[in-house]
Amino acid sequence: MRLAGACAVSFLVLACGPAKSPTTTVKDAGAADAKPAQVVSTLPTDVRSPPPFHLGSKHATVTEHLDWAACHAMFHPSGDPAKAVLALGAACAGATHMHALGAPMTGSQSAISSPPSSYSFHARAGRCYRIYGVAGSGVKSLVAVVSDADGAEIGELHTDDVSPFFAPDSAMCFKDDADVKIAASVGIGDGPYALSVWSD
Repeated sequence: MRLAGACAVSFLVLACGPAKSPTTTVKDAGAADAKPAQVVSTLPTDVRSPPPFHLGSKHATVTEHLDWAACHAMFHPSGDPAKAVLALGAACAGATHMHALGAPMTGSQSAISSPPSSYSFHARAGRCYRIYGVAGSGVKSLVAVVSDADGAEIGELHTDDVSPFFAPDSAMCFKDDADVKIAASVGIGDGPYALSVWSD
């Protein structure tokens, strides 16, 4: 209970501070018995409970794979991000048993002047996906927010490094077919980057 609740006024007036000795009041024998005051609620009677608030996508779940960290522990991106991101995915293919879904999604941004770029792919029911990202040396922070067509977030991938790349130790597994959106943004620096979606 909050301290302020101890200072409420309810039929008796209580003063906040040190406790006082109780006092006794003698009722006038000729006075009519006092009736207790009725408390009338001012709350509206037609208030409905709000609908339940759902966090995350109803189409996908994220499954952890901590054993995947070893396949990219020694990876150091260099050169063209599009080639580097495919090399990163290939280095982990033996552990993830995944293959690339088409060519990498590429872009170039400045953290100061460029808005996020949007990409998309179609996920299949019963399939799991991993998204890799590699940026050029001028980029110090790369972020990719993954969401479904309803706008619910599935996951956020990010890195802050002198040669940034991300390869999450988790997979996005889909319960049904879904259109997936990726919003990529450069948080610090400027330059090219590439994203690659892989699936089992």
